[in-house]
Amino acid sequence: MSTRDTRWSVRLRRSGRVGSLAALLMVGVLSLAACGGGSNSGSSSSGGSVKTATLISTQPINDKGVVQDFVAGFQQETEADKIKSNVVVLSDPSTYESTLSSVAARSDLVLTTFPPMIQAVTQVAPQYPKVKFLLLDARLAQSQPNVQELFFQENQSSYLAGVVAGSMTKTDKVGFLGSLHQDVINRYLVGYYYGVKAVNPKAAVCYAYVGATNDPALGKQFAVTLYNQGVDIIHAATSGTEIGVYQAAEQEKKYLIGADVDIRPFAPNYGLTAAGPDFSAAAKLVVKQFADGSFNAGFHSYGLKDGLVRLLPYNEKLVPQDVQAKVAQAKSDIISGKITVPGDQAVSQLKNCS
Repeated sequence: MSTRDTRWSVRLRRSGRVGSLAALLMVGVLSLAACGGGSNSGSSSSGGSVKTATLISTQPINDKGVVQDFVAGFQQETEADKIKSNVVVLSDPSTYESTLSSVAARSDLVLTTFPPMIQAVTQVAPQYPKVKFLLLDARLAQSQPNVQELFFQENQSSYLAGVVAGSMTKTDKVGFLGSLHQDVINRYLVGYYYGVKAVNPKAAVCYAYVGATNDPALGKQFAVTLYNQGVDIIHAATSGTEIGVYQAAEQEKKYLIGADVDIRPFAPNYGLTAAGPDFSAAAKLVVKQFADGSFNAGFHSYGLKDGLVRLLPYNEKLVPQDVQAKVAQAKSDIISGKITVPGDQAVSQLKNCS
């Protein structure tokens, strides 16, 4: 995966990979050509009543994680709303802008993923003012009237992860591993830190950045090191590197809280839960907005109240009911505004292992 520019640390999950990105790209382009459609004058696709939506991914789409979830939500909602859909996978950054322009000429709605698409959207969107664009988990330097920039408040969901860790630690020492030092990962860290402190002020939070988004061996090394230093629960937001963190948790018999996707199949004995965005719901939200005419351009940040970030299902054998009750109360207090979770800017105020 690529990085979130300065905002996005790539969230490749699990070991699944697309066998041939070139083949997927060809399928996407061919399906677009079959759609017929718009012109370079900025009109959207259809001459008829059937609308067309296209999702462009800069990541493999069978990652068994967030991209796969995003594509699934897109396909489910377009089918429900009777919108013709296409998925295009790009592997060469030099093609981003030209492909986006070709897609926009044949589509009414275009969903793009992550900061690698910022430049292409900036250049192409003004040429197609009737087309609606989504830029997922990234932000333009200047908002445009036909582009929605969709952000997540990961700090809110990771606060709940912190409540779990702070309540369950036996050593009063918990850990956090991030992939890269970027604002999205810092949101996970900050939320987690303050959630731990809210329920267990004496607990120390030790954190580190692995420096890689798809290096399971390195992830395992970092996790084992933290566990050996007395940490008994780690919250990891480490992209594909997290595979190694799962292995470390099972090997060291210490607890783990993952990010974004259900980790129970991957760390069945020590995976407590996971926290992060619901990418499937995000795709459905945007497609539904388009379908009912309520598409919102500009910057939008979604949190627990919107259901677009969440704590995923617990391992019921491991997480006690009283801890789950604390989490439910914290979630209610965040949604009501009683608790305000600091954002990524607060990372400079944290003291490691304190």
